Amino acid sequence: MDSLTVSARAKINLYLDVTGRRADGYHLLETVMHTVSLCDTVTLTKTGKSGIEISCSDPLIPCDEKNIAYKCAAAFFEKTGICGGGVSIDIIKNIPSQAGMGGGSADGAAVLTGLNRLFSAELSENELISLGARIGADIPFCIKGGCGYCTGIGEIIEPLPKISGTVLMGKGAMGISTPEAFKKIDSAGYRIGTEGVKDIFGSVCSLKDIAPYCRNIFDEVSCLDEVSHIKKIMTDNGAVRSLMTGSGSAVFGLYESETSAEKAYALLKQYGYFSALCSLV
Repeated sequence: MDSLTVSARAKINLYLDVTGRRADGYHLLETVMHTVSLCDTVTLTKTGKSGIEISCSDPLIPCDEKNIAYKCAAAFFEKTGICGGGVSIDIIKNIPSQAGMGGGSADGAAVLTGLNRLFSAELSENELISLGARIGADIPFCIKGGCGYCTGIGEIIEPLPKISGTVLMGKGAMGISTPEAFKKIDSAGYRIGTEGVKDIFGSVCSLKDIAPYCRNIFDEVSCLDEVSHIKKIMTDNGAVRSLMTGSGSAVFGLYESETSAEKAYALLKQYGYFSALCSLV
């Protein structure tokens, strides 16, 4: 096998709180993440020569050592010691940047799992997760997927029952800088949120059941008008809950009715927002 194409799926945070900060600067999280069907497409091709080549459909994404996919490939080759391992990585972007949907992390996770198959390296899932955690806090979950209660910096994952349902994603033109978002949290002070989060999300079985427990500390400190407008469109048109995901600025709406989701999707498009109908997977 000389080439392999992998779907790099986005994630949303059904629950997200910042509980502290480590000495090395990484923030401690308590979050419930769920994979959604919106994805980038990552194609890995052996080049027969050493080195890592990156190409991307989004001209704003760096195609050098700054790219998370590049960093993951370099870490993989260093870990496995594969001599002469060379690969070209082509990324077709569908997940928006500066959205809080883990687009870059999803691409990095796809590179790690894909290279493991392409070069028959036989690294375990835990070894891949350990590699990914050194590069980005969301990469371990993007490797594992599904639904998970995540702590530490996001790398400690306890699987939860998957939830089914329709999700509408929306995003305005403005992004949110993750470092700046964390600075706001640092200034506001850390607080531990809902007690028993893992048990709550482990016992619910419908979107309506989880809606009262969904929260995002970043949503609470965000002041983007676009975020507020998108949330209003979603909730006015049938969403049982609408929140920012991650540090933003993408917003998700949870829908029991696909018809209602489609109506809100059309309205978001009319206003010129990025919009995508997808599902929890």
